[in-house]
Amino acid sequence: MYRKFFIDLYTKNNFSFDEAKSEVDFVLDVLFNYGYKDFVFGKKLEDWQSAKVERVVKERILTRKPIQQIIGQAYFYGRKFFVNENTLIPRPETELLVKKVLDLCKDSENVSVLDIGTGTGCIPITLAMENKNIIAESVDISAEAIEIAKKNALFHNVYDRVHFYKSDLFEQVEKKYNIITSNPPYIPLKDKENLQIEVKDYDPKIALFTKDEHGIEFYEKILNKAKNYLFDCGYIVFEIGINQAELVKELMKKLEYKKIEIIKDYNSIERVISAKK
Repeated sequence: MYRKFFIDLYTKNNFSFDEAKSEVDFVLDVLFNYGYKDFVFGKKLEDWQSAKVERVVKERILTRKPIQQIIGQAYFYGRKFFVNENTLIPRPETELLVKKVLDLCKDSENVSVLDIGTGTGCIPITLAMENKNIIAESVDISAEAIEIAKKNALFHNVYDRVHFYKSDLFEQVEKKYNIITSNPPYIPLKDKENLQIEVKDYDPKIALFTKDEHGIEFYEKILNKAKNYLFDCGYIVFEIGINQAELVKELMKKLEYKKIEIIKDYNSIERVISAKK
């Protein structure tokens, strides 16, 4: 069997060609390090490899479970991260948050970061890998997510500079930091039925949904206490959902945060917001 066979399996089951191609190439890359050059030069899979890819593709088609959860890995900032049903799958939009933080601390030494709701740990781990001056602490309410984050830190050899512990927001936090980051839950529960099956049925609900009407519950909770955990002139950087930028900006203004900046993603959606203490 070959690449085209697996792409055809997808497209015959109501996946677009682009989505099919992207997912098949992802599977081949993660499982067997099979890339574009292998495709160009006609390298074929062994029978056992083809059988494994076919099992993965058929499970994806049958269940609509995200391909990253089936394989147990996802890419973020060009690196592989372990994922499972207890963690959100890292999204490209979150890379904008990382880039903003790196920009804020590019000329600084000994930068301390607190990541709230860390999930896979992709934000603090990437920050530590991109900037050797960063030391991060990361909290999550899910003990299962913390275990995956620790595994990722070990895999990327930053376990000595990225530390993880279970905490409900600031519950177990005692120190102050230069920067606080968070990609918190921001989808109102009332919007659940409008989501893709891959999201509403498989992403951890604790990492997705809020109880309030506009999805800003956790921004308000974090902003209300963040100043107690930021050094003077420290920054807070959030990922935000669609149509939430102005709402979060108003919260920041009300609490007298300064130098508020909103960053748009690749689709011109306001996706990241930062502010200074």
